[in-house]
Amino acid sequence: MTGHSVPADTVPEPERARLATAWAAAHYFVTLGRREWLFCTGQRAPEIERQLMADRYLFITAWNPPPGEAERHANEDADQRLQQRLRQSELAFHPALGCNSRGEMVEPGWLVLDATAEQADALAREFGQGGTLFWAASGTVRLRMMWPRPPQADGDAHTDWVG
Repeated sequence: MTGHSVPADTVPEPERARLATAWAAAHYFVTLGRREWLFCTGQRAPEIERQLMADRYLFITAWNPPPGEAERHANEDADQRLQQRLRQSELAFHPALGCNSRGEMVEPGWLVLDATAEQADALAREFGQGGTLFWAASGTVRLRMMWPRPPQADGDAHTDWVG
């Protein structure tokens, strides 16, 4: 889902807009026990919230595209570092993933419980992510873009450009 470990000014505005649209339309899953639960931008996630009972939820990945064998090792290493950071922060987290609506472009990640918006943004920046998902309990899942909003962005009501 997320990626581009380069500064915002090197990601062209049309690409930022395209990625935001794609990430807002993606499907996200968290594994709880033996079951995967779907959550999507602009929707509520009451089943997940009932089971995890947190105040805030963050989906984050450390993977950066393009996904391919050459980058797989680097992505796995980045994921290990992210897990270590989450443990150091004493934040609970569960395995999750994001993919496009056809089940392609899969990126493993984590659903993190009770991170603040500041912690979420700091982790996104530390791991070179262009965006995360972040929401408060009983609210709708929101896409949180780490770049300034480009003029080409579609104005999705559930996307926050925190650049």
